[in-house]
This record gives sequence, structure tokens and C-alpha cells, in this order.
Amino acid sequence: MVDFTLTDEQELLMEGIKECLERELPDGGESCYKTGEFPWKAWQALADNGFVGLGLPEEVGGTPCDMLTLAMANLTISRYGGPVACFYSMGIPTMYDLCEFGTQEQIDKYVKDYVQGGPPLALGISEPGTGSDVAGMQTSYVWDGDTAVINGGKHYTTCGAEAKAIIVMARDPQVENLHQAGTMFIVDVDTPGVRINKLPKMGHMDQPTSICEVFLSDVRVPRSTILGVEHNGFMQTMANFARERIANVSGVIATAINAFEDAAAYANQRVQFGQQIGRFQLIQEKIVNMAIKIDNMMNMLYKLAWKIDTNQNIRIDTGLAKLYCSRTVCEVLDDAIQVLAGIGIVGEHRVARYYIDTRACRIAGGTDEVMIFNTAPQILKRYR
Repeated sequence: MVDFTLTDEQELLMEGIKECLERELPDGGESCYKTGEFPWKAWQALADNGFVGLGLPEEVGGTPCDMLTLAMANLTISRYGGPVACFYSMGIPTMYDLCEFGTQEQIDKYVKDYVQGGPPLALGISEPGTGSDVAGMQTSYVWDGDTAVINGGKHYTTCGAEAKAIIVMARDPQVENLHQAGTMFIVDVDTPGVRINKLPKMGHMDQPTSICEVFLSDVRVPRSTILGVEHNGFMQTMANFARERIANVSGVIATAINAFEDAAAYANQRVQFGQQIGRFQLIQEKIVNMAIKIDNMMNMLYKLAWKIDTNQNIRIDTGLAKLYCSRTVCEVLDDAIQVLAGIGIVGEHRVARYYIDTRACRIAGGTDEVMIFNTAPQILKRYR
């Protein structure tokens, strides 16, 4: 029988993260939305305590751990850490990519800086005309001796304005097969020809982490900036896809738990018609449905992490978890707003902000439709 009970060491780790963030961000990061300033002190505290390096090799200053531990760490940071959760979620896939595919020089320059409290690398995949159809990207490169000249643009690049470098996927126009044409380059943001603009967003409007468009005009980088192997960029992107899904799923579950707890507490406090609204059956139904959905999401997260840790095929599981949890957190938030009623839509209640911010999770990292498109054929294969 599979036992998902956290070990004493895991419990202590989560408690340590919680205590660190409650000390450094006592309001859960809410003030950051008012000032628009990233809480670097809190991020540095996480780094100083070794939490930023979880899941990374010891030789870079990290602490190796299983996927369940990493998932629970991200969930805990997402619950208590406000904007630092965006940095942490971004670092889970990109910094591991560097550890797995990078040269020692690249690791020393970027990963060790991250573990010590620097920002994660941003990931430049999506383009203005190419989102889910990664193979259709237009950003390209040509060689001028040992210098790659990159031209094109990236869209929806998370943390593009905060990162020191961006992992840019570009295609070699001389390779006919698009899936074999992609190469990853690490491009420092201060490289001549790189221009970055912050984009306005639906939700997260005052969050001090950016989503950007990146313009690359005759950007010249040496061959040493290739991450991994030339023409292997698409395969490298897929190699650590599971880590991105763990970040996606654990992050939205954290939001659902926070909203549920706020709604349940309010249902016990708010009095209407001479009694707490939590005694009304329609409110009770919402509370029960939210609890069931959170339980289902947690079980999917546990199972996904367990299958990764036991080297099982997770192609179907990652799609199902991303699809279900992205949709379900929106349902939980809708019920939470309904329980909170007026206080949920007037003023500065965090659930009101969640309601707007979280809608993006059904698009970012793979839309609902793409999850279905990619996962359904794999399920049907089992029954041929």
C-alpha cells in the first residue's frame, strides 16, 4: 500500500519554510501588491536557510530530495510566501535544466547565484504567433564562425524583467524537421540587441514579478552559451516537464486551500437571520464540495510525485493533473467568493485577488485544450 504520510523530516522542513516566511512576510506578501516591490529580503532568507536549493545537487549548494518533498515545499511557499512563490516555481524547472544539461561554467555562473539568493532564469519559449505549437516557432539563429546570431521575439516570458538571463529556444533554419531544429541558448538580458518590455496582465497587476515580451535583434552569443546539445532543445524541454507540472499543480492547490480556509472561517463567524451562515445547508454544501475538490487535487499531486519518484510513466498523469487542478481551483475560488459574498468582492480580501489572478492557470504552462489534445490519445492507446 502506498503511504503518502509525510515523514518527520518533511514535516520539519515544511514547518521551517512556514516559520521563515511568516517571520519575513508576516502579511503573506500582501503588501508587495501595494508597493510593487519584490520582497528580496524574504527570498534571501529562504536561500540562507537552504530552501531555495531544494531538489538541486549538493555540488551547487543544493539539497537533493524526492519529488514529493519538492512539491510540498512549493505548496508551502505558495501558501505563505506571496510573490516569492513565482520565483520558486520558475526555478524548479529552469535551474534543474541547467544542472542537468549545463556546463560547469554555466552552473557556476547561474545556478550557484540562484541558490545563494539570486533570481531564477526566465524561459523564452512562447512567441507572439506561436504558443502551444512550439514547433512553429520563428525565432532563429545562424552561425557566424563560433558566434550564434539570434533574431526573433518571445512572448509571455515570466520573470523576464527580474531574471539575469533567459533560456531562449531558437531554431536552426537549415534543419528541416522542426522538432530537431530547436536549440537552447542562455542569453544574458544585458546582451546587445536584447530588449524587454513588461506586459499588462489580467490579474497579478501589482505583483512584483513580470510577464514580458522579449525582442532579439541580431543578438550575438558565443557557442558556449548553448544549453545542452545543439538541435536537442525540444527534447530537453520535455525532459523536465514533470517538474513544471509539479510547480503548476502544487501552486494552484495552495491557492485553493487558502481560499477554502478563509471561506470556512467566515462561515463560522458571519451571522445572518440569527445564526452563523455555516449552519445553512446551501453554505454547508459549498464547504463540503470545496473540501472534496481539495482532497482530490492533493491525491493527484501525491500520486504524480510518487510515480515520478518511482520512475513510472507519467505522460497521462501530468496532463490529467494539470487539467483537473487548473479547472478545479477556479471552481473552489468561485464557491469561496459566494460564501464570502460582499466582503469577497468589495475591499481588498485576498480571495478576490485570487479569483482574478488564478484564471491564468488554465492557460499558462499549457491550456486546458492542449492538455486534452495531448492526453486523450495516450488514454485511448491503452484500449486499442
